[in-house]
Amino acid sequence: MRHRTPGRNRYYNGVGRQDTTRYSGRTAGNRPTVALVIVSVAVLLGSAAARSAGDQDAESRPLIALDARWTVPFDTAPAALPGYDEHTAYVPLKGGELIAVSLEDGRVRWKVELETAFTPATGDGFAFAARDSLVMAFEDRTGATAWRTLVGGELAGPVYFDAGLLVATKSDGELVALRGQDGGVVWRQALGAPLAVRPSAFGDRLYVGLNDGRVLALNRETGASLWTFSVGEAVTGMLALDDQVVVGTRGNRVYSFQPDRAHVRWQWRVGADVAGAPVADEDRIYFAALDNVLRALDRGNGNLRWTAHLPSRPSGGPLRTGDVVIVPTNSANIGAYLAETGKESFTIKAAGEVGGVPFLRETPRPTAPRLIAMSREGSLQGFAPRHEPPPTPLDSLPGGTKIGSN
Repeated sequence: MRHRTPGRNRYYNGVGRQDTTRYSGRTAGNRPTVALVIVSVAVLLGSAAARSAGDQDAESRPLIALDARWTVPFDTAPAALPGYDEHTAYVPLKGGELIAVSLEDGRVRWKVELETAFTPATGDGFAFAARDSLVMAFEDRTGATAWRTLVGGELAGPVYFDAGLLVATKSDGELVALRGQDGGVVWRQALGAPLAVRPSAFGDRLYVGLNDGRVLALNRETGASLWTFSVGEAVTGMLALDDQVVVGTRGNRVYSFQPDRAHVRWQWRVGADVAGAPVADEDRIYFAALDNVLRALDRGNGNLRWTAHLPSRPSGGPLRTGDVVIVPTNSANIGAYLAETGKESFTIKAAGEVGGVPFLRETPRPTAPRLIAMSREGSLQGFAPRHEPPPTPLDSLPGGTKIGSN
């Protein structure tokens, strides 16, 4: 739900840092697997000079490959996808635990007793969790309970955090906004249906997609409805930008709305349901669909720029980082495609079938784990960029003959 300041090499992944992987149930497993990475030779050689630029922003630095740095298998199946901040993954387990795992080395930082089927949210130094009619906050460093708030009805999904505000969706269609610091209720808004996907925010507006196929713009501070549009289809993901709101649906369509009114700027019909939320950079909007195709559209007019055929169905929406667009599939493969052309760049082999969109860290340290992925079998993995030394001129030929000597 957080937005970025527009600028070159800024990417709009549209899923908030607290939950880049979104939410879904998953199955269990506890066998660690060494990750293998298949790298295009052309990309490897072409990126050597760019890799040495250590002062580049982590998200704009070209990627040539990502190698597994650590793997954490769990004895109990995860009950939902993890929530993330820049340092920790918060994994809810079916055994009734919430486990905090360091993203640097995979070390378990703390555990608390908690039964929940929802992905946690993060922000302001807390991990936020929900169960039944209760929302609670845990201190991110220690796991100590900071506050607990009853929202007055059964919760229908996970909570979402954006800039101090926590949003909870109830089964009766009421949306409840809480202060992240103390759990106090800021506003309530009866929408008539629960949220279908995580909201997306830009500026003072909160955009939501409901189970009944409506898309709404709300005032973030008060919850007041600003406009409503019915797409007549289940919403699968949304991305709020400064110039438009992009919405994917199960009706095989992607819509672009005006931010300030219920007006469709353009729409695309594709061959299958749209998978998760779109992402964007300054030039293009990217989305994946269950016809196994990743598409890039012109951000200004919605015209098709390129397509890339995926080896299997995407397990969620794409991510944009460096010079690539990353797409998880319903396999052990996480593919990376060049953002400019759609050509395959490299493939990450995860510890098992990937069950959702991985998490991208914004760490500036070149060797730190950048991508965190959860397998359906229940292993959490951290992947860091591969760094090769730049090529240097030879001073001698094989056999000992010095170059330049007679």
